[in-house]
Amino acid sequence: MDDFMAFFRDLRRSWVKVECLQEYDESGFSAYDAFRNGDYDEAARRVREMVLGQRELYGHAVEHGIAMTRIRVCELPLSPYLEHYEFAAYLADIECGEEIRLVEAVDVRPLLDETGISDFVLFDRERVIALIYDKRSASLREARLVEDAELVHAYAAVTDELMEKSVPMMQSSIYLNSISRISEKTNNSHRQ
Repeated sequence: MDDFMAFFRDLRRSWVKVECLQEYDESGFSAYDAFRNGDYDEAARRVREMVLGQRELYGHAVEHGIAMTRIRVCELPLSPYLEHYEFAAYLADIECGEEIRLVEAVDVRPLLDETGISDFVLFDRERVIALIYDKRSASLREARLVEDAELVHAYAAVTDELMEKSVPMMQSSIYLNSISRISEKTNNSHRQ
């Protein structure tokens, strides 16, 4: 984590984070605990507060004109985690200056399977922190620093392809359909 913060402060051009799991274990965070307890409104409120509380970190990037992009690979149907937790976090991320992009997993599965690349953060296209998760528990096992030029180039190439295939969240049918479903459920529950 110390490397991550140092790399973030040293950024000059861009930061890209790629997220592939459909849920991450964020136990210990009150927002995630509220989500796990089924209190989606409280989870959304708390995760928004948490993200907005990091404005100072985002401020460095905004002040220096650094592009911050997060690419989220989405399995359909969406997991409750994405629909009721992460999307709320992403809206706050957007407020802080981050670009959030969504792509359907089916559209990028061959690329990810072929390269073996999954979750990672790319700093200025010069270094990578590969995030290695236990797929069963969704908990982070290792954050591995990658500085070998050939490997960083491979991550950058995957990033370029994911950028090309993804869509900004606010224009994505994945997100817009999710909002529509949630709104319809809410309206139906109020009618009953």
